Amino acid sequence: MIGYDVLSEISKKTNQKALWGILIGSVLIALGWFLFPFHSASYHLTIYGKGKPMEVVSGAKTVGEALRAQGIELKPQDVVAPPPSTPLSDGMEVDLGLVERKVKEEKKKVPYDTHVDYVDTMNVGEIIDVQLGKDGLVDQQIESFSLNGQEAFEKVLKSTVLVPTKNAKVLEGTALRQKLYPLKKRAMVKKIITLEATAYYPGPEDTWPYASGTTASGLKAGYGVVAVDPRVIKLKTFLYVEGYGFAIAADKGGAIKGSKIDLCFDTYEQAVQFGRKKVKVYILR
Repeated sequence: MIGYDVLSEISKKTNQKALWGILIGSVLIALGWFLFPFHSASYHLTIYGKGKPMEVVSGAKTVGEALRAQGIELKPQDVVAPPPSTPLSDGMEVDLGLVERKVKEEKKKVPYDTHVDYVDTMNVGEIIDVQLGKDGLVDQQIESFSLNGQEAFEKVLKSTVLVPTKNAKVLEGTALRQKLYPLKKRAMVKKIITLEATAYYPGPEDTWPYASGTTASGLKAGYGVVAVDPRVIKLKTFLYVEGYGFAIAADKGGAIKGSKIDLCFDTYEQAVQFGRKKVKVYILR
């Protein structure tokens, strides 16, 4: 039989080996702790703002680090909620507002406006284009901002006029007056001159002994027929006289020389009331 002393020696050696195993295991655990002190858990988060939501698993500590790991570099003007310095937590949702600023230059057409003057010296349906409109052109420096790739807004930093806008001007009648010679189709102004206007009535009270009622061009005298100097305005020219209306240069007279015009009225009283005054005369075409 094995003696007691032999058994005691074997027991000591076995215990020593167990102690050594425990000691080595503890050392390895301690080394692992100190060699990998920054090991952290992984977090599931959802990033919104760049197209479809991004489902991400990240071992980063903060929102900013997690975004950089996804290749998203933030600029000073960008907006993130929660802020980049916020510690990550599982299930976190991150909203991105990526702002892009651009400055561009472009030429833009400026459409003209049409200003209509309604006058009671012309009938409804009588229209005269005093001035045709013309679009303008400007050179603009534009600052634009986009949010997550979608245009948000823009503003003009500088605008230089290359071609000025020319607005259209139109005269349109509102009256319902019986006229011998109405304006039958839309007319356009060719030229504007200023003349001294007088008035006459084609009856015997005003034109005796020449009260035939017929003008030098063969038209019947009446409201809308005017006498001119043919050297200034050719007979049968269509006119618009401010304060009087559409007219035809159909007559001439011995006293109507140079920058003068004589306007025909329906009654003697109307002619006297008009008197003598300077008027703008629009020569039509």
